[in-house]
Amino acid sequence: MTQDSGAGRRILVLEDDETLRLVISRALTRAGFDVRATASPSSAIERMARRDADLLVADVLLGDENFLDRLEELQHVRPDAPVLVISAQTTAATAIKAVRGGAYEYLPKPFDLDDLVDAVCRALDTGRGAGQPRSNANPFPDLVGRSPAMQTAFRLLARLSQSDAPVLFTGPDGAGRASAARTLHRAGMPDKPLTEAGPDRLKREGPQVFAEAKGGGLLLRRAERWDESVQDMVLEQLGQLDGTRLYVTALGDIRSRMAPALFERLAVGHVDLPPLRSRGDDRLRLFEHFLKKHGRSDFAIARDAAEFVNAYPWPGEVAELERTAGRLAVQGDRGTLGLAALQDALGAPVSPGSGATLEDAVRAFVAARLSEQSQDIANEAAAVIDRAMIETVLAHCGGVRRDAARYLGLNRNTLARRLAALGMDGDGEE
Repeated sequence: MTQDSGAGRRILVLEDDETLRLVISRALTRAGFDVRATASPSSAIERMARRDADLLVADVLLGDENFLDRLEELQHVRPDAPVLVISAQTTAATAIKAVRGGAYEYLPKPFDLDDLVDAVCRALDTGRGAGQPRSNANPFPDLVGRSPAMQTAFRLLARLSQSDAPVLFTGPDGAGRASAARTLHRAGMPDKPLTEAGPDRLKREGPQVFAEAKGGGLLLRRAERWDESVQDMVLEQLGQLDGTRLYVTALGDIRSRMAPALFERLAVGHVDLPPLRSRGDDRLRLFEHFLKKHGRSDFAIARDAAEFVNAYPWPGEVAELERTAGRLAVQGDRGTLGLAALQDALGAPVSPGSGATLEDAVRAFVAARLSEQSQDIANEAAAVIDRAMIETVLAHCGGVRRDAARYLGLNRNTLARRLAALGMDGDGEE
């Protein structure tokens, strides 16, 4: 970004946080823009109406006011002026409402100042104004998160809500791919029906599924199970959509299992939802969201339970998290939700075998020990893994230590010492 990249262009910053207002203004000034700032939404709209600025950078929450509710008013007085919206709110609904309301770009907090300057330059270079706002109906998605990966997904969903191109949703099983697709449909085609079909129905009914969805939305689930004949049929139907918006969900590396021509047609828009274990504190935010969704509004979560929610790997992804929250909402005691109730609601003991992978199992074990304030986690974990590993190999070898040592890659003396340390020195035979 050069010093004079914004030369002669005027920017108005609407931000009620004095420190952030100053930081943003300085960054834009360094990029060469002529910057003015205000904390008042009404003042910002008046100044834009007077054409005092070429572009507005606006925060969403300004005291008791939500600036998204005034985007339509701004569009009426300055339809030619791009608006960049910044927000600390954590739902896809915020991003979608901003873009549908006419915003050029949505930037979640915290954001990189260079990204903000780049977005301002793009908006001014394209010359695209706010445009016509879309319907204000709220899609009420179960998409909540502040993690960078989810905020990236929210921004992409907001942009795709302005398009009618096919969209491919990927991610682990239970991550919410179909939920994200339904959210996008409600945002982009709120008055149109959505037809859904799994791989079995698609194979059985073929073109009839596309005919049923004509003029609305079509959600095709689990594309990783499409055989060659189904892929050929879908590729043929893509040329005859005639106003139908197509959404497709798939697991894993679908590119390697799909005909290249079909993949390129389906992945015009591609939303990849991250696994829960990579989303940090989003797990607790989602858990609280699902408790409220299932009717539990009078809750407090004990500290050890909250730590467990954020540390547990959730091998069943968002679906498992919602099921657990749903059980607690319906069956749990009123008042504070504790760790014991949470573990009971999971429906399985928290042990190294409870995860989908060894990494998940270790995460679950560590989460349980952290919640119990253990200060010897490394040794406890090593002992549990050693015991499970040696017991399994000994059983496979009929209890013969010599053979077990060979499978384990240990000499017999080392195996004997480990057995003694674990209190298993009576197990097996030489």
